Amino acid sequence: MATKVSFVTPMRVKVETEMGDTFFLVYHSKMNYEINQKYDGAFIKCMADVFDKYYTDDTGEVWSNIRAILWRTSYDNWFLVEEDRDEERERIGKRIRELRKMQGIDGKSLAQQVGIDAGNLSRIEQGRFSVGFDTLSKIASVLRMRVDFVPVNGEEYGEHK
Repeated sequence: MATKVSFVTPMRVKVETEMGDTFFLVYHSKMNYEINQKYDGAFIKCMADVFDKYYTDDTGEVWSNIRAILWRTSYDNWFLVEEDRDEERERIGKRIRELRKMQGIDGKSLAQQVGIDAGNLSRIEQGRFSVGFDTLSKIASVLRMRVDFVPVNGEEYGEHK
């Protein structure tokens, strides 16, 4: 079992796949949590097995397969799936700090030019603050960059897995 599944709250489950993707599944009720408590981790074991068997980076049919299995096993299906964005915020923040330092701009000066508080810039650079597109564009402009969609893991533009 490579996928890790855990309850964050009785109605929110964190799924970390063996491919490194992290999702939060949100439920309407505490039913799965209660089943998991009563039957020695049965829900978590089932979810991990299902994700290990069916989850791939081609998400076309993956989610419907997983939902179908949960329905057949009488577990409550989620109503919301959220991807974990912490890692992406940290990567972007680190890149902003790197570019700022390479250009010899201190944090206070960049924050001032962008029109944000220096503390907020610090939180952005640490990946602890989710920044809006307008602010991100202003930061990029001051750093003589632009916000762009770039390929992940060296994939070519237009490829979709």
